[in-house]
Amino acid sequence: MTSRLAGDVVGGRYRLAAELGSGGFGRVWRARDDTLDVDVAIKELRLPPGMPETERAERLARAMREARNAARLRKHDGIVAIHDVVIDEGLPWIVMELVDGCSLSEHVRQHGPLPVGRAVAVAVALLTAIGAAHREGVVHRDIKPANVMLAGSGKVLLTDFGTAIHSTDTALTATGMFIGSAEYTAPERLRGSDGLPAGDLFSLGVTLFQAVEGVSPFRRDSQEATLAAVLLEEAPAPQRTGPLTLLITRLLDKDPGCRPTVDEALAMAGDIAGEQPATTVRVRRDTKILSARPKKWQPLGVAALMVVMTAMAVISALGVAGLPDAGETWEHFEHYGDNAVVSLAVLIAAVADVVLAGLVCAGFARFLPANVGKTVTAVVGVAGLVFGCGATAFAFHGAGEIFRNAMKLSGRESATVSLALISIVVLVAVGSAWISQRPDRRETVRCRTRS
Repeated sequence: MTSRLAGDVVGGRYRLAAELGSGGFGRVWRARDDTLDVDVAIKELRLPPGMPETERAERLARAMREARNAARLRKHDGIVAIHDVVIDEGLPWIVMELVDGCSLSEHVRQHGPLPVGRAVAVAVALLTAIGAAHREGVVHRDIKPANVMLAGSGKVLLTDFGTAIHSTDTALTATGMFIGSAEYTAPERLRGSDGLPAGDLFSLGVTLFQAVEGVSPFRRDSQEATLAAVLLEEAPAPQRTGPLTLLITRLLDKDPGCRPTVDEALAMAGDIAGEQPATTVRVRRDTKILSARPKKWQPLGVAALMVVMTAMAVISALGVAGLPDAGETWEHFEHYGDNAVVSLAVLIAAVADVVLAGLVCAGFARFLPANVGKTVTAVVGVAGLVFGCGATAFAFHGAGEIFRNAMKLSGRESATVSLALISIVVLVAVGSAWISQRPDRRETVRCRTRS
C-alpha cells in the first residue's frame, strides 16, 4: 500500500485535496467528486506495515461496519451522511458528507466553553440523533466532543460510527481489548456490559460537561487513573452549567437505570430551551419527530382542565344560590365574637379565598394556544381574576345559606363552615397543581437515593 497524497484519485473519481484530520485508525480528507463536481469528505483506513493478519482483518471489518451503521441513519439530519464506499488498492474508503465547520472539541479549544443557551441546542440535536440511532438498533459507543461537528449553518451533527454496534452485529474486539475513549465511556461498559443504549447517554453527559465547563470531568494523567475516575469518582460540581446542571447530573449517574431515557432527556432540554426540540433541530423526511414532553403530561393536562372547570361550575352554582341577598353573610363577620383578632383573622381568610379562587380562574389563560398574543392572554387572565373574585364572593354567601337552611345552623355557624370548606378546596387545588409540576425532581431524588 502506498501513502496517499493530495492530488491522488481514489476509486477513479474522488480527488484528494487536503487532510482534515487523523486518528489511530485512519485519516479524513477533503476531496472532490470529479463525477458530480462536488466536495466530499473521504475517510482513509490506516493499516501500518507489518500488522498481524487478524488485526488487519478486524480493521477492515470495522470499517465496513461503520459504513453500514452510518448508512442506516443517512436520512437523519443530525448525523453525518454516508454517500459511498469504494475499494481502492484492496482497502475501503468511506465517502461522507463534507461539513463546513469544526468539531466541538476544536471549538472549545479555540474559543472556550459554550454559553449555556448554545449548549442546550447542542444537547437537543445530539439527543435527537442518538434517539434516531437507538431506534435503528445502533449504539454509537464513542460520543465525545471530537465526534460532534458544529457546522457553519448552525447544524450540529454526530459523526464517526467506527466503534458503533448494531443489535445484530457480532463481536469484533478480542477479549481484554478496549476500543474507545476511556474518559467518555460509561462505567458499565468498562465493567463488561457493552452495547447498552444508556452508555451513549453517559457519554453525552461527559460531552456536555466539557462543552460548558471547558474541561473533561474524568480526564487524568494516566489511562489507569482515568478508568478509575470513571468507575469510582463523581464528576466535579459544575460551575457554569446553570439550568443544564440537573440534566448533566442525571446523565452522569453511575447507575444506568437512573439515567433519563432519550425522550425524558429531550423533555428536560426542551423545557430549558423554552421551545419544542423539533423547532431547533430539523429532521429529514421519514424520520419521526420526538415530542418535547413525555406522553404522561397529556392526561395530566386534561385532568387539570377538568378539575378547574368543575371547580368553576361549583363556585358558580353556589354563587347563584347566594345572589338573592349577598350582603347578609358578610355582615356576620362584623359581629364575629368579641375578639377583634379573631374577627380580623376570619376576614383575612375570606379575602384570601376570594383572591386564590380568582387566580384559579385566571389559570385558564394557560390553556390558550402559544401563538395567541400577550395582550389577549392578559385580558383573559384579568377577566378570569375578576370573575373569580365576584363568583367566589357570591359562592361564599350561597354556601352559607345552603348549610344554614339544610342543617338549621345559625348565621355565624354557616359562615364558619362555608369558609372552612372553601379554604380546604382552594388549598388542595393549589397544592396539587404545585406538586404536579415537579415530577422530574421526585424522579431525581429516587434515583440518587438508589445509587
